[in-house]
Amino acid sequence: MDAERLAPTVGIVGALLLAIAVAIPAVAIEGGDGQVAAYYAAGPVGISFVGMLALLETVVFLSGRQERTDPATAAGLAFVLSLSMLGIAALWSFSIDPTLLFSFDQQYSWLTYHRWSVVAAAFVTFVGGAWYARGVL
Repeated sequence: MDAERLAPTVGIVGALLLAIAVAIPAVAIEGGDGQVAAYYAAGPVGISFVGMLALLETVVFLSGRQERTDPATAAGLAFVLSLSMLGIAALWSFSIDPTLLFSFDQQYSWLTYHRWSVVAAAFVTFVGGAWYARGVL
């Protein structure tokens, strides 16, 4: 498999992992009296937007990989989107108030590691976007 097909595949996998990682707390946490909404809105930007961008990124990678759009345009857009998602995810993960993070029930203690999984998935997406852009441009 050549780099022009493998790089967007890495980006697609990363973007789908990122979208799933962002959605997990909304699906898995019950009740909470607005705690989940506060968790998603934490920091200056919040993280919900990254989940939407991850789905858009999947479409961009697929359209470039299947040559439904100009590969250079898709690679450039994929790089910019993945860099933006990585930046927003990192900003969000470092700006979550620890009081909010540890206010969830004990059964949701995995949430303390959730933010780092979001950043890791955003990094995988960024690697795919950078690799794709380097290979095409």
